[in-house]
Amino acid sequence: MADVRKICPESLPCRLSYSRKTSFQGKLFILLCILKVDTGGATTHWVVTEDGKIQQQVDSPLNLKHPLDVVIFMRQETRVNYLKKLEKQLVAQKIHIEENEDRDTGLEQRHYKEDADCVMAKVPLGDLDLYDGTYISLESKDISPEDFVDSLSALPPDLEKPDCAVFELPYSIHAFQHLRGVQERANLTSPLLSKEDPIFSSLSHKLGRSVDDVGHRIHHGLLRNSSSWVLYNMASFYWRMKNEPQRAVDCVVRALHFSPREHKDVALVNMANILHRAHFSADAAILAHAALDLTSDLFTSHYTLGNIYAMLGEYNHSVLCYEQALQAQPGFEQALRRKHAVLCQQKLEQRLEAQHRSLQRTLNELKEYQKQHDHYLRQQEALDKHKLLQEEQILRNIIHETQMAKEAQLGNHQMCRLGYKHRSLYCPFDLPVRYHRGDLFEHVSFVQFGEEVSVASSVALVSERNSNQTAASPQLHPSVSGDQDPAAALWGSRLDYTQRMLWPQRSDCAHEYPSVPPAHLLPTFYLPPETQGLSPVATLLYGSSPPLTVALPNCGPVPQPYPALLPASIDWPLEEKKLPDPSASQILQLRSGGWTLEQIGSRIAHVMKQATVPCWQTHSEAALFWRAKGNGSLALQCLRQVLSSAPPPPPPRPPHQRR
Repeated sequence: MADVRKICPESLPCRLSYSRKTSFQGKLFILLCILKVDTGGATTHWVVTEDGKIQQQVDSPLNLKHPLDVVIFMRQETRVNYLKKLEKQLVAQKIHIEENEDRDTGLEQRHYKEDADCVMAKVPLGDLDLYDGTYISLESKDISPEDFVDSLSALPPDLEKPDCAVFELPYSIHAFQHLRGVQERANLTSPLLSKEDPIFSSLSHKLGRSVDDVGHRIHHGLLRNSSSWVLYNMASFYWRMKNEPQRAVDCVVRALHFSPREHKDVALVNMANILHRAHFSADAAILAHAALDLTSDLFTSHYTLGNIYAMLGEYNHSVLCYEQALQAQPGFEQALRRKHAVLCQQKLEQRLEAQHRSLQRTLNELKEYQKQHDHYLRQQEALDKHKLLQEEQILRNIIHETQMAKEAQLGNHQMCRLGYKHRSLYCPFDLPVRYHRGDLFEHVSFVQFGEEVSVASSVALVSERNSNQTAASPQLHPSVSGDQDPAAALWGSRLDYTQRMLWPQRSDCAHEYPSVPPAHLLPTFYLPPETQGLSPVATLLYGSSPPLTVALPNCGPVPQPYPALLPASIDWPLEEKKLPDPSASQILQLRSGGWTLEQIGSRIAHVMKQATVPCWQTHSEAALFWRAKGNGSLALQCLRQVLSSAPPPPPPRPPHQRR
């Protein structure tokens, strides 16, 4: 093996050599170059952009203040992944909250306008008088009140009022004196009594010209007969008209005590109305139910119970009582309106309760979201603690871009080495290389790209040529290592097409691309295994008829850790993105002879299971398939499998060792 110092002069930068027996000076020079590049340190984070290019990430959390601290770097990467996951959760949670948030602010007004029961009721339940007075008249019991008072005697100037409490009454549970409303009658109060209340028609005008006249005659009647249940009921009617519930209870308790069983319903309904208006509706319900067991006036008892249950919020019982009252007296408007008003109110409360539960759930979700957001901010602060300042990152990026611009002006994006008496130039990648005739390159007659078969041939550019002038396209020459045109190995026999594609003239470029195309229209490239002297993968894959079943190639889990050339961080910009590659689709169709992508994917998946082709070559074909489909994440997964399983490249051989 020739000495490196003879093949590559010291004035040439030699970054890559395929010789296994390099000299100590060569190793030292490579080490110094690496250290020099590392100290430049323009950036520590590289990503794959949407157009498939690998470039540095300027404002990255992985650009650390201490980039050599592996522990901090690993923790930072873990925190970045956690923050990305947490951010997705927060976004999803926020979308869920916004989608399920109840913004119906006009629920009540719309309900009153649209609900059928509300329309029938005409007014809300709260606008109806649920204290509407009811009573069972004495005349319905075939009793004439005029027979119990002296309606013919003259009235004195000072009229007296009936006082039922002056007549002692022993405690009796049968008189319902155990009810709380009765026991606390000294503190009873009632709302104002409407002038249209039915109670004002309970006493006949035959008893007197005014309510006070009637009260005076009832008082004198009780003085003559202190055990008359009729007079006590009349006295309770009087005090109900005066809206004094305490005295009304004193009278009705005595009326109930002295009433015979068949007439107790008069006092029970009377007492139920008094306690209901005094806000003891639960006690009133007990009395009204007791009246139902005794009375023949089912309409009055059911209608009274309907009002009581509506006030208690027992809407189902209230509707049932109103329906019973309507059966007893069909067409009674007050019962019908109250029934629809109760149904309207019941449905409104159900909708309001559902809205309240929804708002409460939203409130709880907002509290949880705020809690998670605060946790996210704390994690972000911990992330920024070790991140390099943005100003310094920008400065490093400027330095990096400046260096890249300088290298681009040189025209060489790969470092080649001279060999075989300066007549051969060996380049590690199958890419064009520019060099100037003269000096060290004067006698170069052969350029070797990669392995034995070359695609891009050597091109000599004269340094004195004006860069604005259109130069004639250089001709492609076959490699000295074989008889086959290297371009034909990739593109077939269409040499003119290959010539125009690899070395277009400026006029062609100006015609086809008057401006820089968008990122998704920029062409991509693929290096087939056949150009490297490997087995004909395309023949093995697409030599038979297309498959009938549909399947997708699966490269499986990637072995850990990820290859250094394809770290996990480059997956992040590709997540949930679909970027189809037309160039990759065209290459696959050329290689398969016109198959569809579905047929190609099925064949690759079938060959993966049979293992008739080296797995790394099949994975490379699968990566090209996923590039065509636009799934960058799966393409990278297949490429990682290729990097993990592909054999190392053999060292290049000098021309005198080739046959």
